[in-house]
Amino acid sequence: MLALGIAECIIRAKGLNLRVDAAGISSFHQGQPPHPPIIKLAQKHGINIAHFKSKPITQSLANSYDWIIAMDTSNIKALSDLHISHLHVYKLGDFGLGGVDIPDPYTFTQEKDLEEVYKMIDLGVKTLLSNYHA
Repeated sequence: MLALGIAECIIRAKGLNLRVDAAGISSFHQGQPPHPPIIKLAQKHGINIAHFKSKPITQSLANSYDWIIAMDTSNIKALSDLHISHLHVYKLGDFGLGGVDIPDPYTFTQEKDLEEVYKMIDLGVKTLLSNYHA
């Protein structure tokens, strides 16, 4: 959901006509807000994600978007395992980060580690959206 918050801020700032969303592989956290340290991290960067709620990816949701951007290789494999198909599936790390997997910020508690993940997500989202103009 951090990537969604970053993307929404960039889209608003650039006046882009793009629709973005976020969904997880699992329904384990369905309906829950982001992890409190991630909300705090986003707020530190002027982004409010406290109102976001987790939801699982479905084929219907996937069909309503042109691209699916996964955080890592295991997410892409999980999409396949869930029989969620889409022509345009990429890793966020493919955009300005040399194809690296981006760690799930949920797994970190140290502020410096969260900040590093934020920087990766921010660069990936900025690079992804850099070719779009209002």
